[in-house]
Amino acid sequence: MTLTAPPVPGTTPQAEGDKSSWLWMVMWCLLVLGVQPWSSRAATPQGTTGSTNSLMKGVLLGVIFLVTLAATKPGFRTRLSPTTSIYVGYVLFASATAFLLADPGGPLLRLARLMIGLFLLFMLWRPLIREPERLIRAHLLAHLLLALTVVLSLIWRPEVAWRPLSAFGTGYRLQGVLIPMLPPRVGEVGAILLGLAIIAFVSRKLTFFPASACIGLGLVLVALSRTRTAAAAVAFGLVLALLLTRKTWWGRIASISVPALMGLAFLIIPSLHTWLLRGQGAKQISSLSGRTTSWQYVLDEEVSLQTAIIGHGLGNKRVLLRRGEGDIDVMAIDNSWLSLYWETGLLAVTIVGIAMIVAWVSVLRAPTPFVKASGALLLGYVSAASLNESGLSDLSSMTLHLLVAAAVCDSDRLRARARALAEKPAPHTPQWR
Repeated sequence: MTLTAPPVPGTTPQAEGDKSSWLWMVMWCLLVLGVQPWSSRAATPQGTTGSTNSLMKGVLLGVIFLVTLAATKPGFRTRLSPTTSIYVGYVLFASATAFLLADPGGPLLRLARLMIGLFLLFMLWRPLIREPERLIRAHLLAHLLLALTVVLSLIWRPEVAWRPLSAFGTGYRLQGVLIPMLPPRVGEVGAILLGLAIIAFVSRKLTFFPASACIGLGLVLVALSRTRTAAAAVAFGLVLALLLTRKTWWGRIASISVPALMGLAFLIIPSLHTWLLRGQGAKQISSLSGRTTSWQYVLDEEVSLQTAIIGHGLGNKRVLLRRGEGDIDVMAIDNSWLSLYWETGLLAVTIVGIAMIVAWVSVLRAPTPFVKASGALLLGYVSAASLNESGLSDLSSMTLHLLVAAAVCDSDRLRARARALAEKPAPHTPQWR
């Protein structure tokens, strides 16, 4: 017989779990903060390049990794979602091909940062991802905190928080100052907060007043940042979430009618129409604020077979355009797939494309409506925004949305399978006499 002492008060597994859950929430919020593209352009005039504070983000990611490693018990059990495994393969491929570049240092540092992020997902499986609702709640909380920093920026330095639209339209756009974020990132934070809060409220995971506050704050950030990509992407994600979780054809038809009415409102209501145009002319709108110029350059550029396969180097997200008599302009590619091709080549585009397809399969197989809807929202947002923004080639907010969507849906499916096996009655063994 084995005798065990009674547990010391305050050290029971339940108490430890309650205390540690806040630690993992904080770690996730810091990780979401660390993948945001902090940009000193938020405090500089329109048209300057600025810095992305890579050193500070690297230090923050290193601190998160060390704290997570110290808080993880030895011999922990974990799982790796198929999408995360494919991204590990992408990192290994890009690391091998980086040595063929003239200067592999920068790409290797970015790949090391991405690998650390993937390893964090590996270690966070048991405390955070195994219960998918917990990770979704942490992702919502992280974006709520980021949204509050933008509001504090508006109170702290209102003269800097408004960025003029001197080059691509008229008016001003809201940007982050306390944590330097350009208007597109502010719009993304607001869109994710808005979408997750709507799904949580419809699924009865949030009560009316907290959900209303999150939805209202998200709408304000999207509207004041005047980010059309974020607005369209979150609308696309919400429509997919509704379509995939409605059980009747009438519900699915209603899901399609809602965005149709919203699109009609943007065309009819003058204030919404003005917000959509942003003071741009027909030429600027047709060129997507100048994006198609850099896209056409990437497609028309003649490169060697080696460059087409391995790219120009991870982090090389801009192209140098020469116009007329020595006129030089630097433009961002602002398309995740073209940027991925330009940075790491055609094979990398294939690998990340497979990861996207596998993630969608995971979303479709998730059994819980709330988890499936949240995964569809995040993945739908990434699928739409990737056509107009870059970010799938390294550890960015878009990459994190993709990995979160796949992880929560895979975890939900595994949990349902484990419950089904636990509820399955044991086979009857006949008694022989």
